[in-house]
Amino acid sequence: MECMSIFRYIILVLAVFSCAQLDPAAKKALKNEPQLGEINIRENTQMGPSRVERPSYVPGQVLVKFKDGIDKQAVETIQRALSLKTIRVVRRPNLFLMRIMDESSVEAVIERLRGFPEVAYAEPNFLVTGH
Repeated sequence: MECMSIFRYIILVLAVFSCAQLDPAAKKALKNEPQLGEINIRENTQMGPSRVERPSYVPGQVLVKFKDGIDKQAVETIQRALSLKTIRVVRRPNLFLMRIMDESSVEAVIERLRGFPEVAYAEPNFLVTGH
């Protein structure tokens, strides 16, 4: 009896995931990624896992929360130092969505941002899906 309940749960989860739609930002971010059938076995054995897995965040964007009391000049100084450009201020004060303007990785920029005392936190612009 317990096995049937688990089986029904698995079927329900599969049905939900098969009906889910990616939001437009996720579709755009994943557009240039190769599909599973496009990766040949020789390439696949030479790739690291990050190339095969799809990113869970928007490439080239970071969310930066500055500490209260920071002035515009300090934000601009940090942006210039890391080649960042504000896309918009999000929801609450001092939370900025920024684009990386050079070839730096999201991870490298976040690591550097965390070194600034004016930054409360920095993280990737994670993709949100309907799951």
